Amino acid sequence: MKNNMKGIIQLALSILIFILFHFFCWKVLGLFGFYPEGMIYEIMNFIKYTLITVIVFVIYYGNIKHGQSRFNKTLLNNIIYSVACFVFLIIITIILHEVLNYIGSSRGIKIGYNFTNYFNQKFTLSFALNLIIECIFIPFLLCVVFPLGFSNIFKRSGTASILSGLTYGVIVAISYNSSFEYALYHALTPAAVIMLLTYLYKTNQNIASVIVTYIMYVLIGVFAINYIL
Repeated sequence: MKNNMKGIIQLALSILIFILFHFFCWKVLGLFGFYPEGMIYEIMNFIKYTLITVIVFVIYYGNIKHGQSRFNKTLLNNIIYSVACFVFLIIITIILHEVLNYIGSSRGIKIGYNFTNYFNQKFTLSFALNLIIECIFIPFLLCVVFPLGFSNIFKRSGTASILSGLTYGVIVAISYNSSFEYALYHALTPAAVIMLLTYLYKTNQNIASVIVTYIMYVLIGVFAINYIL
């Protein structure tokens, strides 16, 4: 019960911190008449995600340190494991997209893969900042808050996986701010990915492996998709 309460507090704090920074940061600045644009916005957005990442890192420091230690002890095995998990996620993503597009075609719904090819873009400061946010900070935050956060509360693999995936799916669906059907179709794959990442974490209790897996998924997923298709 004590561990569950600690997990609940950690998860609640992480989500609260993310909401406060992500949704109210610019509104607070607007109250003072400050509306950043261009490179100023990019830099401040980077600072925002840096602060969120540092705070969440501190909240889950014990789990992250333990995961990093285990990852480094058997580095080669964990890298192979992460690569295998990455391939598995790509295959599941392709299958889900094919099924969803087949079902949604009659309703005029088409789902893209939404991967970004970071290797064919011009290197600028703006690109570098966004690359770090999208390929390091966000994967870290998603893996720590959802797979790790829910696993600390729910001991059963199935319960933790389903609830983390469902919660993330709801958040993604709401962010689309569109019809229920459209949001549902586009939220299913992200929800399934988080669900699988949570299950992977429960199987080896190594959050570092999960983070590395998801970073590969975001960073080079586009190449894997193009190669397979």
